[in-house]
Amino acid sequence: MKHQRGVSKLEFAVVVAILGILAAMLLTRLNAIEADLERIEVDLTVRHIRAGIQAAIGEHIMRGEEYRIAEIAQASPIDFLGEQPRRFNEGLTADVAGQWAYNPNRRELSYLPRIPSAFGGADELRWRYESQLDRLGKTVGIRLVKLN
Repeated sequence: MKHQRGVSKLEFAVVVAILGILAAMLLTRLNAIEADLERIEVDLTVRHIRAGIQAAIGEHIMRGEEYRIAEIAQASPIDFLGEQPRRFNEGLTADVAGQWAYNPNRRELSYLPRIPSAFGGADELRWRYESQLDRLGKTVGIRLVKLN
């Protein structure tokens, strides 16, 4: 009687197939996690900008300097973050994936997604930096409005 040494070709093929399936499942899950992380990063950046704007407006109101709210409206929304986001482009438009930019002429903040499918296939995300005016035309607030 012969003793078999090692594994047969069939056993080896089954193990390789199982490992291939597991690797494909892992890569699919990692891609989904990466898309989720990019969505969260963008959402947090926009939330932090909004919170910074609200804090600046609140500071002026607490000091009785409501007339200075219009100055906030003239600043870049990026100024209200503790630090600039990763890959911020000082130019008017974002040039590469994963980059933020602010166009002061159009008063628009933009972001080019690294994974467009994470944002419904959008090639660019944009927000408009708008002043809120009262009946007399005085700036009483500021908001960041999503455009797409």
